[in-house]
Amino acid sequence: MRAILIVMVSLFLAACSSTAPLTSTQDSDWGTYGLERGEKGWNFESKEQIVALLDGKEFKTSNYDAYVAGYNKGLQEYCGQDAFELGTKEGVYTGVCDSINKDFKYEYLRGYNSTKRGM
Repeated sequence: MRAILIVMVSLFLAACSSTAPLTSTQDSDWGTYGLERGEKGWNFESKEQIVALLDGKEFKTSNYDAYVAGYNKGLQEYCGQDAFELGTKEGVYTGVCDSINKDFKYEYLRGYNSTKRGM
């Protein structure tokens, strides 16, 4: 019973931390959402993708602008980390830094492959 409760609480917390602010029209919430996605190296969501997620709920242009600004700031942080180390930790990399740092993917793969070969 206790294990089930722990799993349920963990899933709830994970869902809260990774879900778009689908009910918010506050620019600050959308900026934070974008920042968190960028810091995690997740792919950018277009305005059309976000509008589809909202399913008719209000979404202002300023919300999207805040999301973009937050995402770009977070992405700069993500792409500024040591790519080799990210690879050695077998972190996920989807190519989001390719236009920011041309060596990021190479260093990530070098780190990732070093753990596979037992180096």
